[in-house]
Amino acid sequence: MGRGRYKAGMRIFSAALVLTLIGFSSVVRGAEAPTSKPLEFPAEPKIAFIGNTLVERDVQQGYLETLLIAALPDRNITFRNLGWSGDNVRCESRSGFGQAADGMAHLARHVADFKPNVLFLNYGLNESFGGPAALPAFSNDLATLLDMLTKNAAPGAKLVLFSIIAQEDLGRPLPNPTQQNENIRLYNGAIAKLAAERGLVYLDLFDLPAAFSKAAPSARFTENAIHPSPAGWKFLGHEVARRMGVPITPWDDRLEQIRKLVREKNELFFHRWRPQNETYIFGFRKREQGRNAVEIPQFDPLIAEKEAAIAKLKK
Repeated sequence: MGRGRYKAGMRIFSAALVLTLIGFSSVVRGAEAPTSKPLEFPAEPKIAFIGNTLVERDVQQGYLETLLIAALPDRNITFRNLGWSGDNVRCESRSGFGQAADGMAHLARHVADFKPNVLFLNYGLNESFGGPAALPAFSNDLATLLDMLTKNAAPGAKLVLFSIIAQEDLGRPLPNPTQQNENIRLYNGAIAKLAAERGLVYLDLFDLPAAFSKAAPSARFTENAIHPSPAGWKFLGHEVARRMGVPITPWDDRLEQIRKLVREKNELFFHRWRPQNETYIFGFRKREQGRNAVEIPQFDPLIAEKEAAIAKLKK
């Protein structure tokens, strides 16, 4: 059901980062870390990944999710990826044929249905191309988004704001990213300021391309200056977990098996919450194919089956 659409959807637009309310205020700067106070997860973590392209593409990667599963083997942990390629803090890419408010309502509905108690939010890169002039609107819209997420998540849900990753300089004739990285620093400052005002964790990932270059001088962190390469994705997952203060399990065949199941589960959930021809099933043309809506919940037992297999492997 729409495998081509799923894969095509992974290749759109640009990315930013991740947000999660945690119960303490902290700033983790770049390669500093782990944070002096590691993130504390609930007894039964329900973690939502929310954002744009970087988040959606992680559906096909799963390194961070796998490392968190391995770090919390005694927890009944659930993940749901609500990323949407090309999205911004106004949720415009989620709006279908409507307005930004419809996109916000769409995300609010899915957050309310899942009731996460931990959220990871990834936004800012798309907006940063607007430069200094667009910064006030971004700050206001991010605050509005945070209010909505707090309202619809589980009571007392925990959050962390991830910075925007710097664009990698892949040399000429590709564009020189110097000016855009100055924009990114500016927007990261706004994200950090909002995190401080609300007592949220701000995780600085701006330096990831430079850190990767030191670890693997002959390799690229990204495939196009923005989106991680296969090696970049693995590095990103490990660095995010490390900077959160999460115990890192050495990668082995068992973790790779878990990652395989994570990716399969994520693809099933992608079709569950973003079914092909959604306009015909749930939207204004549902009179044509709305009868097929009964098939969408049939993904639930398939997702549960993958999660049961992951739970068995992690112990």
